[in-house]
Amino acid sequence: MSWILRMRALACVAGLAASVASPAMWSAVSSARADEIHQDGPTTLAIFYRAKPADRPAFRRYLLDRELDRLAAWKKGGVLKNYQILYNPYVDSETWDAAALLEFPSYAQVGQWQAIEQTAPGGLDAAGLALARPVQTYSLDLRWTEGGGDPNRGIYYIINYTVGNDENWKKWDVSFKGYGLPQMHGWIHDKALISYRMYTNRYDSGDRWDELLLLQYRDLAALGQRDAEMAKVRAELARDPNFKPLIDHVHAFHTEGNDVLGVPLVK
Repeated sequence: MSWILRMRALACVAGLAASVASPAMWSAVSSARADEIHQDGPTTLAIFYRAKPADRPAFRRYLLDRELDRLAAWKKGGVLKNYQILYNPYVDSETWDAAALLEFPSYAQVGQWQAIEQTAPGGLDAAGLALARPVQTYSLDLRWTEGGGDPNRGIYYIINYTVGNDENWKKWDVSFKGYGLPQMHGWIHDKALISYRMYTNRYDSGDRWDELLLLQYRDLAALGQRDAEMAKVRAELARDPNFKPLIDHVHAFHTEGNDVLGVPLVK
């Protein structure tokens, strides 16, 4: 898929600026212009880690005791702007055990991270690499976000989407804005969801997917009511004649990967 089309899609974000707010710890995507992102490069990295089941408890403890301090030091030194570690609460051989989301002040700082990777692959030291391995790294652009408050609370429901080709991308972009964004806005309005963040994968690297959606649920109880909340908001939106046709057609433009739960790790 042409990543130029993805960058053109970012231009649509400006029109959402009045209604879309950014979580407090993450950059306001509504202020970024597509041509600026095109020239400089993506400023978010997602690194996914996999551990053996027997090593999961020790790896989680390592992330809490050591890796969060390392990330905090890199932030203090100006390499990182923000960071987050999400841990999969379940063993799943098809997905990942932990994910690090790293936001950089500028694309130049991404180059500094590449230097760190020479001696600390995936940001892990020798102790971390003995417990898990970084399996994929993705360069991401933040497209859409809404909600506020502390991103390191609640539980995340994480979905990746593969759009596939340029023609599907055009249809997906239109349908997601008309179908997906109103629903998530409704979930936030109902206080089931704290926030969402949608990222676009800039480069065709790793296991292929095009979009990564992070849904931050208030707590486990709110996540448990996910299906009921989706049905409620869709029924309300279906009264709009512009929304109803999208229900049957939006899924024709993409495929959905394995969904993953992520619990934020905090000191």
